[in-house]
Amino acid sequence: MKKLTIISLVILSSLLILTGCGSNSSKKSNVTSKVKVVKQSSSKKSQKGVARKKSGSLWNNDKDSHLEDFMKQWGEVMNQTYTKYDGTNNIQTASGMNYPQDFNSATVNGQNVSMAWDKKGTGKNDYNVVAIYNYNKPSSSSITYAFTLADGEPIVLVNEGSGNNWSETKNKSLRENFVNIFDGKATHVEKPKASSSSSAKSSSSTKATDDHGEYFTTPETMRGTWYFKSEYGMIKLAIFENEIIHVDPNGLGRRMVLYKKISSIPDNVEQYELEQWYNASYVNVRGMQYIHVLGRNQTSGSGVYYAIHTEEINGNKVPIIIESSGEDVWTGVVYYPSEDLANQQGDTKYEDLHYR
Repeated sequence: MKKLTIISLVILSSLLILTGCGSNSSKKSNVTSKVKVVKQSSSKKSQKGVARKKSGSLWNNDKDSHLEDFMKQWGEVMNQTYTKYDGTNNIQTASGMNYPQDFNSATVNGQNVSMAWDKKGTGKNDYNVVAIYNYNKPSSSSITYAFTLADGEPIVLVNEGSGNNWSETKNKSLRENFVNIFDGKATHVEKPKASSSSSAKSSSSTKATDDHGEYFTTPETMRGTWYFKSEYGMIKLAIFENEIIHVDPNGLGRRMVLYKKISSIPDNVEQYELEQWYNASYVNVRGMQYIHVLGRNQTSGSGVYYAIHTEEINGNKVPIIIESSGEDVWTGVVYYPSEDLANQQGDTKYEDLHYR
């Protein structure tokens, strides 16, 4: 069992591979240029901000609750679980920052700014932060969003790096919905192409292409949720029409959106979204058809392989998913169609599979 677990962890690791404080005076002297750079403000936009200030329509508990509901839905779409700052205890990110405490040394686009927690959004900072949401990724890095009011305008800042530099999010959904929440309008969360629930087989179809490439389509027989009982708990493998999601025993997911060919990288795609894009193709190994998955920019390594196969278990023909890796495509993990079977079979090895 330990041998199988070690191989499993190696395979999951390969997926991860595939993939200054200024003085107060200096901050004040640069405020105008900084805000213009980040906000890309115009006279029309500035007037809009002044109008909002005069109307007193800034931040309140109703808007905060609306944003919390939106972030829960949006996190599900992105297969990410966000932690909200509770107004008292600092959020500690996997990247080593503590917010809102570390806002006092934050930069935006590399420039010194004044940025601070301000529940009502009425402060005199360049960026008054009214909400903070953080997602710690399995790879010991993090994505942190600061929902701010800057000169009366709603601006969403994101920090994905290991430092304390922020930039305006490129995610259109976050930008537009934060403005809607601020203005008291309805939000819209685009439903995901696939969900990690056990209802995967009923997932609706997706388009063959999008703005940046042609999707790879998995066989219908492979689609669904599959299970492997590791030493640390149950691991789930959810296969959809155009994507594969691993969920570890702690509920952390690794999403792989599959493309035949990625033709372009849009400007509004953030780094963590790019990390979910993979190249996929069919290969035949020892008479078995596999889906071969490689990182978007992978130039070395064997990637990971998935195939559907049938084994006789308790006198019944049972479909299984084989996950393999290495230069000789060795079987590492066998996934079963139910948790009961996964528990029952444990580390069973099958004579017709190729193990290291």
